[in-house]
Amino acid sequence: MKTIYRHEIYEVIDISPMDEDNICQITLRSDRTGRMETEDAFCHDGAGYPLAFVPLELSDRQTLALIREFDTWYANTGQDLRDWADEFQLIVRMLLCGDMVANPRYLELDEVIGPAWETIRGDRESMGKEADKTMESGKERKLKERLKANYEAYIQQLGQKPAGELIEMASEIAAAKFIYEELIVEGAFGGYADYLLQFEDPLEVLRDNWLGNEACDRHEEIDHMLWSMEDREIGIGEYPMAAQAGEGAQGQEVVMC
Repeated sequence: MKTIYRHEIYEVIDISPMDEDNICQITLRSDRTGRMETEDAFCHDGAGYPLAFVPLELSDRQTLALIREFDTWYANTGQDLRDWADEFQLIVRMLLCGDMVANPRYLELDEVIGPAWETIRGDRESMGKEADKTMESGKERKLKERLKANYEAYIQQLGQKPAGELIEMASEIAAAKFIYEELIVEGAFGGYADYLLQFEDPLEVLRDNWLGNEACDRHEEIDHMLWSMEDREIGIGEYPMAAQAGEGAQGQEVVMC
């Protein structure tokens, strides 16, 4: 006979008689490792005969899923409800207490233990994925809250600066606004939350690096633009020329005759 113990399938090798404290010893062998274990199990004779129960740590959702499985298994045995109802009720009560039956009389667990294990394992995996998503969304929310606080503090600081200084800071202000609006979008750059949350002011870090990269990129762009303009003589004939203002084309003084 098989049961589930510590989230593994075990073969039930032996169950000792129940003592006066409703305790029995159960010997189990892991299907996965072949390891033998002896465990003090709780025995209950509420169904009219002793049933042994071993610890099984489950979430509430896993417990309910397993109870639904037991309900289906018993119904599919084709036996009279009156024969197995008491046993089923006791098993359900013990599952709610965190214990798994090892020796049901009216159910061959060997035939259904595989689906039971899949139910538990699948639910554990889905719970793990949901937990990961929850953690990720929590970090993303924390990052957005910090960026919002950083941006509001930055705007407050700008309000205390004179107009002349604000003009000089125009590119920095534009960079801060651009970075903030890009990262505050739902689902944007959430994969970098761990890295950015290391900083007290991630907005400042991003802003300064963006300015550095932008300055480098813009220098190359301007150089290319000037080369193209000179090569194609862009603007000549379309804009007032320096020679028309009394200056030589090469910047030399005009000689009066």
